Amino acid sequence: MNKRTTSLISILLLVLFVGAFLAACGASQPPATASTGSQPAATTPDGQTLLQERCTVCHNLNRVTSAHKTADQWTTTVERMVGKGAQLDTQEQQTLIDYLAQTYP
Repeated sequence: MNKRTTSLISILLLVLFVGAFLAACGASQPPATASTGSQPAATTPDGQTLLQERCTVCHNLNRVTSAHKTADQWTTTVERMVGKGAQLDTQEQQTLIDYLAQTYP
């Protein structure tokens, strides 16, 4: 193969990889909204539950548990992840940020 063909194949593979990665991170399930009758519908899950259910859609827990950040840094991280498609409403974001800041300072 010549240099141009090799470059073209490399670019196509990179585009496919990036597309697959973005599709995987954007394919998260929306949070459940149905009430079971035993819990009020407005109950926000605790921080640990949010971390396990929402963050592990794209990350393994080790990526989070090995990080140590201030509350402001966790806020920036959570806001960035919401911008990339993480399914967290405003109250859930604050609950998660509080949990992360307290557990992984």
